[in-house]
Amino acid sequence: MIDSTTVTTNDDDDRTKSSISKPPRPKRRICFSFTTYANNLIHRLKSSNVIIEQGLSDTEFSFLESNLNITFPPDLRAILQQGLPVSPGFPNWRSSSHQQLRILLNLPVSSILRRVSDNRFWHPSWGSLPEDPLASAERILNGAPRLVPVYRHCYIVSSPNAAGNPVFYVDHGGDVRLASFDVVGFFRDAGFLNGVEEVEDPVWAAMRARWIGVWSEVADGRGERGWKWWWEDRRDEVNGCMDGVLRRLREGGWKEEEILEMMNGEDEEKEKRAQHVSVLGLKLLGAGWSMEDVVYSLGVDLEEAATVSAADVGVNMNQH
Repeated sequence: MIDSTTVTTNDDDDRTKSSISKPPRPKRRICFSFTTYANNLIHRLKSSNVIIEQGLSDTEFSFLESNLNITFPPDLRAILQQGLPVSPGFPNWRSSSHQQLRILLNLPVSSILRRVSDNRFWHPSWGSLPEDPLASAERILNGAPRLVPVYRHCYIVSSPNAAGNPVFYVDHGGDVRLASFDVVGFFRDAGFLNGVEEVEDPVWAAMRARWIGVWSEVADGRGERGWKWWWEDRRDEVNGCMDGVLRRLREGGWKEEEILEMMNGEDEEKEKRAQHVSVLGLKLLGAGWSMEDVVYSLGVDLEEAATVSAADVGVNMNQH
């Protein structure tokens, strides 16, 4: 039965959210196949007491994809071929009923539609607010790529049928967030491998999130506001860096007003924006982030920034 995968607790949600609140450490990237990576991952999951059954066969994959109208992207497919995780929270693709799997697959869309109906949520990328927002939102969401459950509220995009699709967190309230760049990042950072030898990232692991129509837009957090962050019109590394920091702050439990105070500067000149990033780095240090995490996330020289900005945010660099 799949009931255990659809019922969550606050502790489980906190674990999923907090596990991705800190930036991942860079790893040595080794060239090996899907099968080798998947086999190593399944072995490590077993070592961390995740219950693993025999992997899905080609026949089982064909049956599921045909009957559920989904596609398992090749990186997730390789993992499930080597072993099928069935601990609470994981979808049991073999033993769950067709109806149970349908409910699980439809949860992201139904949760967002409930948000539209109850809270008048409407994302700017969907155009002007129509007379019937619910019907319009349903048409837009049903035309989006299907999401395939990986663990609890975390779903991977099924299309394109390629490795490296992002994993999104969609809770019952219809809140959508980018959980990881791909399934490799999800299993690396989700806490399943704590206390066991880490699995090296393969060379095909995603280095940035692939843009997915509708889902990437809804996950950008703009559905509740009519303005932009100061970096949103940029098409360079600053945009990706700041989006990543914004995501991690939200996932770490920071309130929107706290994030707004830190991050929504109005400076337009490059030099002023760089100074804004430096000040943000110092504030993160003051909030308990390590020097290594801040430097890795923002790519700034905080020792140099401290000589100019420490007095502005009340952070003593010698304490870090």
